[in-house]
Amino acid sequence: MSLKLPTLLFCLTLCSTAQAAPSVEAEADYQRAVRMAEANAQQASRLVEQEQLGQLDKPAMAQALHAFAQEHDAMEHELRKASDGGHAVASYLLANLESHFKLLMPGQREQKQAQACALYQTAADQGLLAAAVAMLRECQTAMLRFAVDDPELQRLRAQLLKALERPDPYADYYPLPTSQSLCFKGLDKPTLDPQRPLGAVAQAFTPVSLELQQYRADAYYSLIVMGDVDEATAQAHFKQVQALTKDCLDPMNLSAEFRDNGTH
Repeated sequence: MSLKLPTLLFCLTLCSTAQAAPSVEAEADYQRAVRMAEANAQQASRLVEQEQLGQLDKPAMAQALHAFAQEHDAMEHELRKASDGGHAVASYLLANLESHFKLLMPGQREQKQAQACALYQTAADQGLLAAAVAMLRECQTAMLRFAVDDPELQRLRAQLLKALERPDPYADYYPLPTSQSLCFKGLDKPTLDPQRPLGAVAQAFTPVSLELQQYRADAYYSLIVMGDVDEATAQAHFKQVQALTKDCLDPMNLSAEFRDNGTH
C-alpha cells in the first residue's frame, strides 16, 4: 500500500486547463481524475507534514495509506477510461504512473516499462510533445549500448523532430508533470531517513511541472545528447534551447563545450 503515495504526490500536478481534442466523455473522465488527484495530493502533503512533526505513528500511517490506495485506484480508473477514449494527456499521465511503479516494483520492471512506453507512444502518436520527449528519454536502450545507429533510436529521434515541427494539439493542457528532465530536474538522490520514510519518498518522486516551451527546450537538449549528432546540428539545437529558456541546468555542460570549441 505504501507504493501508492508517490503516485498521489505526482498527481498534484495533473490539473491543467482542458480545451482540446478529446471526446466529451473522455474529457469528463479526465477531469474527474484531476479532481480526485488534487484531493489525494492535498491529503498526502498533510500526511508528510504530520510525519515531519512527529505526529504520525505506524497504525495511523497504515490506515492513511490504505485509504490512499483505494483513492488512487479510483483515480487511475478514471484516467484509464479517458485514455481508452482517446485522451492523449490521460495516456501520458498513466505512462508516468507506470514509470514510477517500475522503480518501486523491481520484480515487474520490464512489464511496467513496456506498459509505460506503449502509453507514451499512444500519446505521441496523437501529437503530444511531452510524450515524444519521454519516448526518447525513457524508451530506448541504444545509448546504454553505445549503439547510436540503432533503428529504434533513430525512429524515436525522428518522431521527436517531427513533433517539434508541428503545433501541439494539446498545448492548452500544459503545464504537465515529469519526474525526469535533462534541463529542469537535477539528478540528486534524496536523503533517506528511516524515521521519515514518507518525506523521503515525496522528495524522490515529486515531479516538476513544465510548460510546453520548457518541453521544447528539453527536446532539443535530448536530441543533442541522445544520438550521433554533427557539430553544426548540435550547435543549432543548443541555440534553440537557449532561445527557449535561460534556466536549463545543462548537465552535460554543453555551453562550455561549444565555447571551448569556438562554435558558440
